[in-house]
Amino acid sequence: MQRALEILDRIEVAFCQGLLLVIVGLVFVSAVLRYVGYPINWTNALASGLFVWLIYIGADRALRRSRHIGMSSLVDRLPQGVRDVVELLTAVLILVFLLIIAFLGVRMVLANTRRVFEELLFLSYSVVVAAVPVGTALMGFTVLVRIVERVRALRRK
Repeated sequence: MQRALEILDRIEVAFCQGLLLVIVGLVFVSAVLRYVGYPINWTNALASGLFVWLIYIGADRALRRSRHIGMSSLVDRLPQGVRDVVELLTAVLILVFLLIIAFLGVRMVLANTRRVFEELLFLSYSVVVAAVPVGTALMGFTVLVRIVERVRALRRK
C-alpha cells in the first residue's frame, strides 16, 4: 500500500509541476502579448481552469503529508487512548465529507457537460469541474489509507 502511495505522490508532483509551468507560461505570454497590443483573452480562462486542477491535486498531496492547518490544542491534552479514538473518528468524518463532495462533484460535472467557456469554445466547464470529484476521491483514498493504518496500530496496542 505504501508503495502505491509513493507512486501516486510522484505522479501528483509531476502533474502539479507541469500544471504550474503551463499556468505561468500562459499568464506570461498573455501579459507580453497584451503589452505589445495583441491580447489573447482565452489564456486567462485556461490558466484559471488549470489552477482549479492544481488546487485539488495539491490538496491531496498536502493531506497525505499532513500539511493542512489543524487545531490540535484540545486533542493534544487528551490521554493517548482517547486521542487515538478521536483522531480515528475525525478521519472517518473527513472521509464521509469527501465522499459526499465527490458525489456532488460528479453531479456537477454531468450538469455542466454542455456548458463551455465564453473565451474557449472547445473547453467544457465539466473538464474544469471534474477536478472536484477527482481531487476529493484522491483525498478520500488518502484518508482511507490513514484509517486502515490507524486501525492496525490500535489493534497492535
